[in-house]
This record gives sequence, structure tokens and C-alpha cells, in this order.
Amino acid sequence: MSGFESVPEQAEAKRLLRAALAENGAHAFLLHGPPGVGKRRAAFAFAGELLGDPGRVERRAHPDLYVVEPIGDQIRIDEIRELRRDLHMRPFEAERRVYLVLGAERMNDEAADALLKDLEEPPPYAVVALVADDLGPLSETIRSRCQLVPFRRLSERAVREHAAARAPGLSD
Repeated sequence: MSGFESVPEQAEAKRLLRAALAENGAHAFLLHGPPGVGKRRAAFAFAGELLGDPGRVERRAHPDLYVVEPIGDQIRIDEIRELRRDLHMRPFEAERRVYLVLGAERMNDEAADALLKDLEEPPPYAVVALVADDLGPLSETIRSRCQLVPFRRLSERAVREHAAARAPGLSD
């Protein structure tokens, strides 16, 4: 199972992301909610749809996909500077370039300030999706530049189904 179908529950988040795909409007998204509820999986599914090649995106093998993750406990300015340099390169294959910033709440202040400029005025082909477990550390300015995509806690049933799928021999 891949795409949005692989994300358990989260009807509102999936609706917002599908609407964004159909409308082709917003350029910055902030997927936020508790850890382990499908934000990361949804971000990759969204990128796969935007780039038209979900398989290569899932394998992180698409040339128009750029992923930033925390190194250690934070995302530092150097990582965002690299992203910003790449952001101004035109797409290689697709019509767009997609930038996923995983663990966005762990950007240090310098990194967040550096990213803000490109959230305000991105190139027309760029889509930036921030993924955060906690909105608290992200500035109000960053939040206001993104379309917020909220994720909720999973139901007990969804957690049980996920556990059963991952570890079939596991019993209650």
C-alpha cells in the first residue's frame, strides 16, 4: 500500500493535501501533529503525487525531491543554506521541485530565519513541506507562511491494526 491510502485515518489532513494537489495553489505546507500518526508518510505521498512518480519519491531517488532531516538534535543553518541553493535550481524532470523538511520544529533559530525568506517568496516551481511533531518551537511567522495541515492522534483500533500489520505474530 502506498500513497495517501497508507496513512491511517487522518481524513482532514488527506482532504487538505488532495485539495492542494487539485488546486495547485499553495507553495508551503506545515504538516503537524503528534509523533507516529502518519505525517512523514503523508509528506512523501504528497511529494510523490506532485512529482508524478511515487515509487521514486518513496525510495528518495527522484532528482526533484530534496529532503532535510535533523542531524543529531537539530537542523542547522548549513543544511538550510544547502536547501536554499538547491531551491533556485529549475526542476530536472518534473514540473516542480519538492522540498521536505522533516523534524522542522528542530530547526535552530538561524536555520528557521534563513528558510523564512524562501517561504515568503519561493520560485514558482517550488513546493516546501515542513513536517513537525510540535508547533511550539516554530515561529508564528513561519506558521503564517504555510498552509497548516493538522494530524490527530490515531484511534486505538488504527494503532492495533498498524501493529498487527507490522508484527503479525504479536498478540494482545
